[in-house]
Amino acid sequence: MHRNESAAKKEISLKSRLLKIPGVINFRDLGGYQTRTGQTVKWGQLYRSGDLSKLKPRGLDTISDFGLYAVLDFRSNYEAERRPSRVPEGLQEIHLPVMDQVNRDISQQIRERLKNKEYEGFDPDGLILKAYQQFATEFTPAFKTFIQTVLHARGSPVLWHCSAGKDRTGYAAAILLRLLGVDQSVIYQDYLLSNQYVKRINSQILPAIIARGYKAYKMISPLMSVQKNWLRASFESIDNEWGSFDNYLRDGLALNPSEVQQMRANLLE
Repeated sequence: MHRNESAAKKEISLKSRLLKIPGVINFRDLGGYQTRTGQTVKWGQLYRSGDLSKLKPRGLDTISDFGLYAVLDFRSNYEAERRPSRVPEGLQEIHLPVMDQVNRDISQQIRERLKNKEYEGFDPDGLILKAYQQFATEFTPAFKTFIQTVLHARGSPVLWHCSAGKDRTGYAAAILLRLLGVDQSVIYQDYLLSNQYVKRINSQILPAIIARGYKAYKMISPLMSVQKNWLRASFESIDNEWGSFDNYLRDGLALNPSEVQQMRANLLE
């Protein structure tokens, strides 16, 4: 293993990456990752998390102190209506619904299957894989707004989230880190960290699922983690739809080369 690779893995494992914000899961700082040119993503500027609907007063105070430019919410309308966000007063909040109908359909299908004990023929892995492919196609406008918001923040801190902070939020983090020049292997490692950071909340949910039997557990458990092949499917979808990641930046996310350089100047050191 090269020294830089070893340093990168050590950086990823730092406990300081996960921030303890009362009422929020999977809240972390993307700072410290090295780029292929030897620069480092600045700490305290790029935050990702689970939803903010249960944010405690102390957590609200902490987030207020971050000096955020904006909060971006990738949850579907269905999710956002059920669990409205709590954000500091006056903070710009941008709702970018991703997987709106998919989330509604999956939730309804799971409820019906659990109620009727019908577990055969449900393919959660296939549904999620398809959604990840759509991140780079159907939902490009939402991720374009996300990237453009980070650009317009000019280095001011930005927070983005979905429900668990692992899928839609993970894809957003991945394309941003790739734009900044972070190595693909490190991007996958950051993405997979969600499996560690949602363990606590999963441990609270799992007993109720297991109580319904193995088939119920087998049906639901894939939805509670992330898998490398899902994110890989997104990057493959980018190549298939846009021809290359550079084309995706230009034609999908509406970034010209000077704007990419501007973002790197603002977010790297």
